[in-house]
Amino acid sequence: MTKLLITIFLCITSIVFAQNKKALSLPEKDFEKFWTTFKDNYAFFDLKGINWDDAYIQYRNQVKATTTQDELISILGKMVDPLQDGHITISKGDDIVYKNKKPSAFKLEFKGIEKELWKTSFKTLENEKFEVIKEIGPVVNDEYLYYTSQGDGIGYIRISRCFGTLESLYSTKKELKDIKLMLTLFDSIVNSFSKTKGIIIDMRANGGGHAGDLLAKRFVLQEGITHYKSTKIKGDYQTFSPLRPIVITPNKGVRYTNPIVILTNDKTASSAEDFTLALYKQPHVTTIGTNTSGMLSDMFEGKLSRDLFFTLSNDSYYTVDRILLEDRGVPVQIEMRNTKNDISSNRDPLIIKALEVLKIDSK
Repeated sequence: MTKLLITIFLCITSIVFAQNKKALSLPEKDFEKFWTTFKDNYAFFDLKGINWDDAYIQYRNQVKATTTQDELISILGKMVDPLQDGHITISKGDDIVYKNKKPSAFKLEFKGIEKELWKTSFKTLENEKFEVIKEIGPVVNDEYLYYTSQGDGIGYIRISRCFGTLESLYSTKKELKDIKLMLTLFDSIVNSFSKTKGIIIDMRANGGGHAGDLLAKRFVLQEGITHYKSTKIKGDYQTFSPLRPIVITPNKGVRYTNPIVILTNDKTASSAEDFTLALYKQPHVTTIGTNTSGMLSDMFEGKLSRDLFFTLSNDSYYTVDRILLEDRGVPVQIEMRNTKNDISSNRDPLIIKALEVLKIDSK
């Protein structure tokens, strides 16, 4: 084919494509934007073993001019279901109408009885001569933000989530106000533990939110690189920004530098993982439990028509040794897991182990 024919062919193709694009109905435009935004920004197709081009072929012809918004949401949800990434959501205004499900052994083990585990944890502390648990901060889904206690020179903090109020997750202005509240309450708790020999920080089943790294700064002994981060950018499926180091520095105000044990499991996610990642290499920190969720990315937001929004994972987090943390999670030093038997025995083995570690470290 001559250069002239090639040029004519490309021009005709471009015109036809532009005409077809203009002719697309609103549901079809939404599908195209959703698929393209994922193509340009989603970081883990290779990790998840998903061919996104094949997904287009499989689902594109299911969307027509007559497709309702609910039907479209269902189709988009089915298309991203295999990614098993909890940072993928679709929302209508402030209501989440679809959330991708990430497998969790902890969730499977304690489905419907998770609150019984926390009662067991608190009872274990009580049996170890700790004070009655204090409930601190805003309540969401019948859970306070913080739970605290002290006993035998050791403090305990359960951080149930990394946000105070639900509305702070949908507004930057409210998020900043929420972070201020979180840190003010947290500083008060940390100050109350100033005479303790060590602290247990319970991050199990904390699904994240914001400010995990800011909470962590209260326990940093020395400035250092905690991890590396890379962002998916437009191009092919393997186009990422260069790795950039993430550095944490000690807080200029309230700080606690005695030994710490952090409890985690595979429902410790997102900003709660930021907290753990910032501290797990600090010399006075021991991590106990199971690896965190491995769901660390920031949430990139896209917008469709009729007040429909969606989010996806566009960041890759790596250890200081350049090991990808997505789906692997922040590793623990002492591996232990809770089971239903802990509830029946009324004893939380992770709490017991944490106390043992702190009593040794504080000698």
